[in-house]
Amino acid sequence: MADNTYKVGVVGCGGMGRAHAGAWSRHERCEVVAAADMTLGAAQKLAESHNARAYDDYNKMFETEELDIVSVTTWQSVRAEITVAAANAGVKGVFGEKPMAASMGGARDMIEACEKNGAKLAIGHQRRYGAQNVEMRRLVMDGAIGKPNAVLRRDAHGLLNRGTHEIDEMRFWIGDPDPIWLIGNLSRRTDRWERRVRTEDLCAFLLCFEGGARGTYESDMPGPDLNRHIVYGEDGTVKRGPSGSVLLLNSESGGWKQLPSPPVNTNQYLEFIEWMDGERETHRNEGKVAATTLEILMACYESVRVQGVVSFPLETRENPLDLVVETGKVPVEVEGRYDIRAPFPEQKR
Repeated sequence: MADNTYKVGVVGCGGMGRAHAGAWSRHERCEVVAAADMTLGAAQKLAESHNARAYDDYNKMFETEELDIVSVTTWQSVRAEITVAAANAGVKGVFGEKPMAASMGGARDMIEACEKNGAKLAIGHQRRYGAQNVEMRRLVMDGAIGKPNAVLRRDAHGLLNRGTHEIDEMRFWIGDPDPIWLIGNLSRRTDRWERRVRTEDLCAFLLCFEGGARGTYESDMPGPDLNRHIVYGEDGTVKRGPSGSVLLLNSESGGWKQLPSPPVNTNQYLEFIEWMDGERETHRNEGKVAATTLEILMACYESVRVQGVVSFPLETRENPLDLVVETGKVPVEVEGRYDIRAPFPEQKR
C-alpha cells in the first residue's frame, strides 16, 4: 500500500469547495495546501481553515504549487478549461463536480487532456455510494427482477441541476448500459438559468438503452406524481422502500419483500485515493461514466433542436439549448432572466 501524502488544491471556494476540502483533509494521506477563487476573499477563507495558501488565479496556483490532486468545484461553465489547465500542468488527479461541464465539447476536452497527460478524472456523482442505490443495483445485476425493461425518474429544478443526479442514478441502477437513442421535449417560456448556464422550465424524455431497457425522465412536469424510484424487469420490480430499505417483488418473493440496504464502507474520495494508489482499476464516477450522463441530458436539448430522435454518440459539441435559444427556435415569452441557484445582480431576491 502506498504511503505518500497527496497535496490537494481546490478551485472554487464556495460551499462545494469547502465540502471537498473538508473531505480531503479528513483522509490521513491528503493535505489541502492551496485554494483558488476569482474572489480572493473566498479563497483566503477556505485557505485559512486548512493552513493553506490562497490564490485568485488558478493558473498561478498550478504554476506555484506541486499539486497531486485538484478539486474543481466552480460553476459548470468553466470546469472544462480549469480541468484542462490542471492536467496540462501535471496534476495527476482531477475531481470535478456535477454536471461535468456545460457542453459535450467541454466534457470531451476534459477527458482528452487527462488521458494525454496521464491524469485521473472523476466527477462527484455521490449518489452512487448511497446504500439504497448500491443495493438496488446489486439486485438488478444479480438478476433478481430478470432483464431490466424500464426505469422511471422524476424531479424538479432543471436537467443541469437535480436532473444530473437523477439520470446518473437511472444508469447506475441498471448497470450503466450505453444509451442508443433519445427523444424529448421541453418548454422555456421564461429566461431561466442555472449557475449562469441556460436551463429549461420543464422537460421530459424517453431513452433507449443498450439491451432495450427504456428510461423515462420528467423534470418540473405537472402532476399527478409517479413512483420515481423504481426499476421494472421481466420477472419483477425493485424500488426504494421506507427507512432506507429496498422493496423487491418477483416470482419467488410471494409479495413485496422488504430488504435492508447494507452500509457502504467507502465514499468517492476514499475510492479516488485507492485509484491514485493503483489499488483499483477505475472509479465508479470516472470521467467517461460522468460524460455519458451529461450526454444524455444534452441529447434531450438536441432532440428539441433537430425535432426528432437523437442517436448516440452525440456529435454536437455546443450546448444544444444555447443553439435553439439563440436561433429563436424557443423564444422567451416572459422577459427577465433569473438564475435558480445564483441570482443575477439585477434579479429580485
